[in-house]
Amino acid sequence: MSTAPVAPGLFDDAPTPGEGSTLRTDDRGAIMVIGVFMAMLVTGFLYYVVGIGNTIVYRERLQDAADAIAFSGAVVHARGMNLIAMINIVLLVLMTIYLALRLVERAVFGLVVACGSILILVCGEAVPALEAADQVLVRIVEAYARGVLQPALQLGHSAQEVIRTTFPGIAQGRVLASTLSGTYNPPADSGLLLPVVPYRTLPVEPMPLESNPRGLCIRAGRNIGDALTFPLSFFSFLSPFRSLISGWIGRIIGTSLCPPDRPSWRNYDMDYGSGDCTDGLPGQDCEYSQLRGVAIASRTPFANNTRGVNVATLGRGVGGGAFGSLESFTHVGLAQAEYYYDGDEDRDEWAFHMYWRARFRRVRLGSAVSSIPGLSAATGIIDRIIVH
Repeated sequence: MSTAPVAPGLFDDAPTPGEGSTLRTDDRGAIMVIGVFMAMLVTGFLYYVVGIGNTIVYRERLQDAADAIAFSGAVVHARGMNLIAMINIVLLVLMTIYLALRLVERAVFGLVVACGSILILVCGEAVPALEAADQVLVRIVEAYARGVLQPALQLGHSAQEVIRTTFPGIAQGRVLASTLSGTYNPPADSGLLLPVVPYRTLPVEPMPLESNPRGLCIRAGRNIGDALTFPLSFFSFLSPFRSLISGWIGRIIGTSLCPPDRPSWRNYDMDYGSGDCTDGLPGQDCEYSQLRGVAIASRTPFANNTRGVNVATLGRGVGGGAFGSLESFTHVGLAQAEYYYDGDEDRDEWAFHMYWRARFRRVRLGSAVSSIPGLSAATGIIDRIIVH
């Protein structure tokens, strides 16, 4: 009885112990060593990928924080300008009423003088009535001036001074409150509006009541002049002269009937600064209205990733400066916004209409950052790099 040959085993050619096997010639487990190094390489690569993902997420969150800082600061400034405009509108109405009363009182007084000297035969018994009416009007004007106009001018001046000086600080405080509240944390731990120093106030300045065409008295006089010349608008050949006549009447009324000018009674009007804003849109590109929001992250998303890469590379580091540059990039977010006048009026009217708004702008460092030592020479280069 014959038996079938036994098939050779899979490892029949493997040397058995004691048959010339040495550590140098034994290649068993070589693939495992390669696999270990490949696993470490893949692990390090995964940490890089995760780190880049964290960079993108943190960068977007930090940019959102910077956007919120810049825009909220511009909104607060715009609200401050609208409050100043609202106070100016109220003061202008009160001054117009005062000048109108004074004009009526002066007209009645002139009629009394004329009736007592030239028109005595025409007026007859009406002279005593006109004198009594003039005395009543004088008391009304004095009571209105002491009880309404003068307190309103003083209160309006003080309120506008407070708004002018405090609203930029309120904007800075709002920025700190929003960043410290944890809305954008992580990654934003703090933030600020530029410029910080010198401290910036709203771009308004006090105006004398009568010595300037932008003063309250001449403005109120022009309102009265517009009312007096309104019938001219019905005649087409006279309507082109209405503005000229109204301005002439307004200047006469404003300078002759205006109350005495006092520094504590002055309203605030636009301060144009250097006057270099010559662009097409009112307010656009004026440096005094530009605000830069800076969001700062003290922590970085790379701490765990860096440790992982160090482990994977056996402590040889993160492999160059590219990873470290990305890490530095996540620490600061920058955005720019402005508050501007969204109307068609001339600049002389900006402080008398509540059309102030806020909007984002493309980031430009400008004088807010170029004044920092060491950055003035690089501002132009950085301006061409940063786009938002």
